[in-house]
Amino acid sequence: MKKGIFYAVSTGAGNPEQITFEAIRVLRECDAIFFPESEKNTIALHSISQISGLDLSRKSLIPCRFSMTDDKEKSAAEYGKVASDCLKFLQEGKSVVMLSIGDVSLYSTAARTVRLIQKAGFEVKFISGVNSFSAAAASSEISLCDRDEKLTVIPGDAFFSQGKLKSALKDEGTKVLMKMGRHLKEIISILEKLDMIQNATLIQKASCQDEKIFRGKEIAAMTEEDIKASYLSVMIVKC
Repeated sequence: MKKGIFYAVSTGAGNPEQITFEAIRVLRECDAIFFPESEKNTIALHSISQISGLDLSRKSLIPCRFSMTDDKEKSAAEYGKVASDCLKFLQEGKSVVMLSIGDVSLYSTAARTVRLIQKAGFEVKFISGVNSFSAAAASSEISLCDRDEKLTVIPGDAFFSQGKLKSALKDEGTKVLMKMGRHLKEIISILEKLDMIQNATLIQKASCQDEKIFRGKEIAAMTEEDIKASYLSVMIVKC
């Protein structure tokens, strides 16, 4: 029996028009689609549901829930369960897609699942897409870097918790902050203390219909509601 192939498919930052022709072809040809699902995130499934000519009723649609916990054992168990469910299809010779918002190579649950699928001896393929900070830069009309300028991507919550954020922000070049859902208030406070807030732009849900952009001091004046909506936010600090 022919072995199934596992595809980690990028769906772009949120706008369905960002999905590539390659991704659409794979989605049309696959047998099963695994998609991230949470109270805050059904964007990937919504994006592919807008693709003309893609009949999802003919696909097996399987939601995946990842708690984003710091508990390594719990996290490993969650990924192991998803990988096991994927392997059931692959062992039957069926092709499996796992969706990832943004680009699958960047902070992606699909990419972590790939490692487990590879260990089981199955072929995997990455399908690239528009990453969130590129979409955010386009929405806010910012050139991220030019010629020999440096670009650094920083996981905001992690660097804040580890005490590494201040030094990272002081480094040369453009800084892109992602993954800020838990400590956005503290991150904004650090930017103010470093006198860098005027050089910052925060983009929520880049490319989506409900996208919001905050520039400079507007970031410090964000409401509690705006802070709570910080999931899928990107901050660009260009000094």
